Amino acid sequence: MPAPPVAADAPEAAHDGSPRAASRARRPVWALPVVIIAVLAVAAALVVGLLGLFANPVRSVAPDGTATLAGAFEPYQCTTVSCNGYVQAGARSVFVQFPAGCPEPARGAQVTVVARPAPDLGSGSYRATRCA
Repeated sequence: MPAPPVAADAPEAAHDGSPRAASRARRPVWALPVVIIAVLAVAAALVVGLLGLFANPVRSVAPDGTATLAGAFEPYQCTTVSCNGYVQAGARSVFVQFPAGCPEPARGAQVTVVARPAPDLGSGSYRATRCA
């Protein structure tokens, strides 16, 4: 009597030496490096994303009350008399009013400003002590 046929997905079929069974058992050589690169890319994106969310334009506060602000400048209202705008770092920004006669920083320019808090302008607002 002949042996009963073996199903293709049976455990015994994986060891029968046929080319089809061998191709299913092996992974391509490039698979492991691709997985490692993908894991590193996700980790790097996570670090960059978290740093962007938690970045703060207020770098330091001196004992005299002045704060050092650093980040990208976004103008709000700049005239010949004064220039107001935002200093942004990551997802956070603060409003800054420059003294009269200061040149307008370029949009998106990285600026460092020494300023004093100006609660009369609103929460998170500063008046620069000198031009950027």
